[in-house]
Amino acid sequence: MKKKSVGITMAVFLLGIFMGAIDSGIVSPARDIIADGLKVSQNASVWVVTIYTLAYAVSMPLMGKLSDKYGRKKVYMVSITLFGLGSLLCGVSDYVNSYTFLLFSRVIEAIGGGGIMPIATAYIGTSFPVEKRGSALGMIGGVYGIATVVGPTLGSGILSIFGDKNWGFLFLVNVPISIIILLMATKLEENTSAQGIKKLDVCGSGVLTILILSLMYGATNLKFYEFANSIKSLDVWPYLLIFIISIPILVWVEKKAEDPVINLSYFTNKEIAITLILSFVVGCGLMATVFIPQFSENILRTPMGSGGYIVTIFAIFVGIAAPLGGKFIDKIGVKKVLLIGMSLVIIGNLYQGYVTTKHPGMVNLIIGLAIMGFGLGFSMGTPINYLMLSLVPDNEATVGQSAVSLIKSIGIAVSPNILINFISDAGRRVPEALQKVMPHVDGMSNIMSNSGGASNVANSMGNASVTNIFSLIKGMAQSQFAALGDKFANNPHMNIDMIEKSYMQSLDGAKDAIETAFQQTMNTGYTKLFLTCAIIALIGLILTAMLNNNLITMKNRRLEKKEKTN
Repeated sequence: MKKKSVGITMAVFLLGIFMGAIDSGIVSPARDIIADGLKVSQNASVWVVTIYTLAYAVSMPLMGKLSDKYGRKKVYMVSITLFGLGSLLCGVSDYVNSYTFLLFSRVIEAIGGGGIMPIATAYIGTSFPVEKRGSALGMIGGVYGIATVVGPTLGSGILSIFGDKNWGFLFLVNVPISIIILLMATKLEENTSAQGIKKLDVCGSGVLTILILSLMYGATNLKFYEFANSIKSLDVWPYLLIFIISIPILVWVEKKAEDPVINLSYFTNKEIAITLILSFVVGCGLMATVFIPQFSENILRTPMGSGGYIVTIFAIFVGIAAPLGGKFIDKIGVKKVLLIGMSLVIIGNLYQGYVTTKHPGMVNLIIGLAIMGFGLGFSMGTPINYLMLSLVPDNEATVGQSAVSLIKSIGIAVSPNILINFISDAGRRVPEALQKVMPHVDGMSNIMSNSGGASNVANSMGNASVTNIFSLIKGMAQSQFAALGDKFANNPHMNIDMIEKSYMQSLDGAKDAIETAFQQTMNTGYTKLFLTCAIIALIGLILTAMLNNNLITMKNRRLEKKEKTN
């Protein structure tokens, strides 16, 4: 490949990977803002992330196989076009003011995004000579890591520039980048697979989609704080039943498929099965990061949308730990690295849940993020990929990696729907906590109870944050007094103006108490969330301990291959 062609190739694919990777992080700090703007609940807002992950997971293997059949250049350009179109529609949904339209647009965006990474990896891997292939593929990981770091920060920056009400620009920024990539991609040479193309597993992908969707919807509506009642809901048990029924159907379909989307034989091998379950565990644990922006905003009492800057700190720790973990694998083995990683994830989650929430502040927050970041850096990515490469034959390396990515994506898609329940439960208990600290002035309790003012204030908070809860309550109290003024205008025993003045003065004095009550109540939800993540990591730790102690290091594996060749 000529130097000019090399430059164009790397620019086209690395820019695409950067755009796709940055999109997942750019939304995190804006999830509450989007939910507030479109008037949806916390439970519903998490679908901005999960529906993208679901469509991405299903699209990834299909786009990869389509690229082998019709050409990687063509399908890559289609993927970029779909991603750009989806981003445009996501941005427009801000002005259409429709959450359903946003979710539909995210699906289109994800279908395109699912083709970017596998096609880029395959194109670069087959375009460069063997001696340069490692360095070229290594750049993909580097760009992906950088995008992960700057994504949340860029999201917060865009919100700061254009304002919270113009969150559509978070998506619109992808449109010009997509156009640039498409123009550059026209100069690429076509690149196709040399292997025979098997029939696409459309049925398997369809059943898998139904399986994941039913599990996600059922888990979303399952309230763990009132499990016995919610499990009986028509929004829960029918979908969980569909999920259970889909499992044997998927097994039956995949056994007959020429090229199954999931290789079922992997689950008959103990080590491979553990590796796949670990990838699911890592996917679940990774999604705790979705809640870090909102958690940090609550801990530090900063405005909605500013938490993305804190995620950058977390991502830096992950970025430092990931390459270190790769080096340690060669020295002490993958099992020990995973054990260290899972242990740190457990400690980090427990620290956030029981130390940072009880003693909120920047220092404790960063300590917790550092421990969690190093833990994830040691457990996600390289160790799991290395395990799979060590356990499957070389001619199944790509298939094995696809299985790991798919199972991890399922964990990423399902876990936010479960974890958001803890935040929703805490939000449900906020009104009661606020009533205990809100001031009571003579005659005020009767007026508020007669008009429903206090309950309306509490129940109309929507997606309130620790920084706007006081102004929201104050504004609604003023509106209530304005309405009561007409109602009691002719009542000589009720001086509304005097009561309002007295109450508003008392309310100003209770500002800190109100914000603290909101913060502490929401922190109880985060405590349960981080405890759950710690338990998930504990399961990963136990599974890792069950791995064969004789798993060889990458260095020994290379030596063994070299000896066999000689």
